[in-house]
Amino acid sequence: MVIFQYQILVGKNEPNTVIWFLNGNQSLGSDLLQILNDFGSQGWEVAGIGDLGFDSRSEILLKKQIQ
Repeated sequence: MVIFQYQILVGKNEPNTVIWFLNGNQSLGSDLLQILNDFGSQGWEVAGIGDLGFDSRSEILLKKQIQ
């Protein structure tokens, strides 16, 4: 049986930039391409983008097969 794990990247506005957070609380920085490449090297894929929090920015849903 295939099992997946999910994470959510949430962007929050800061002066002159957007800071990205893992699951809304762990700061990852502002370089989204580097963040996505780092997660990709660990087996994570972008599974979707959408307004999950009903705010001004879409969140990024990541998926990883764990079995």
